[in-house]
Amino acid sequence: MVNILIKTFLIIFTLIFSISSLAKKRSWYSDFASPITTDAKYITMSGAAATLMVYANKSSRTYRKRESLKEAQPFGKYGIIGDIAGQGFLNTFYALAYLGHGYFGESNESMQNGEHMAKASIYSTSLIVVGKLLVSEKRPGYPDDDDSFPSGHSAASFAFASVVAARHGWYWGGAAYGLAGFISISRINDDFHYLHDVVLGATIGAAYGWGTYYNYKDGMPYFFSPIIVDDGGGINVSWSF
Repeated sequence: MVNILIKTFLIIFTLIFSISSLAKKRSWYSDFASPITTDAKYITMSGAAATLMVYANKSSRTYRKRESLKEAQPFGKYGIIGDIAGQGFLNTFYALAYLGHGYFGESNESMQNGEHMAKASIYSTSLIVVGKLLVSEKRPGYPDDDDSFPSGHSAASFAFASVVAARHGWYWGGAAYGLAGFISISRINDDFHYLHDVVLGATIGAAYGWGTYYNYKDGMPYFFSPIIVDDGGGINVSWSF
């Protein structure tokens, strides 16, 4: 447990803080460090705290050990939607569509939308890969697979939802967050991830979605917080202006 906690802190803070002093000098570093150098730090810190608290109470929850993928689909034939939708296809389609429209339609706004999605997705995915390599946690239902922590599906879907909310408002953003929530929950219910995997993945995705947005704008009074309930047995996610 101690190793996991230490590595979690390293994943979230050490890599980012090591370059944060260069954030104002170079755009690449500014975007990579945006989860702590902008108001997205509230997402990062509350999400990190939630991850640690959920992990500390991991033993209080029961995770099923299933033998086959077919038995691990509580949503029936629709459970596969969460797996497919969370693999980055939404992010890629959005980025390419807006970059294409921006280039051929000579629209600076569309170019910025596509660039924003690409940045948020690439940075969050990169951090997820580092996390999986450092921790190598086995999946709850698939002990031969050690890519459980953190959840890449949650990171990709929450990065997507955060960019949509920032760029297109809360009508579309709310729908995108609902989809991100479905994707994340489906990964837990299908025994591909523990709760703390999903919480950290969602935190990373949302932090980069909003952090990179703050580098385009002066900022907006947005706060996103996973809140632990029932002695660490679950979380509530809230956001406000």
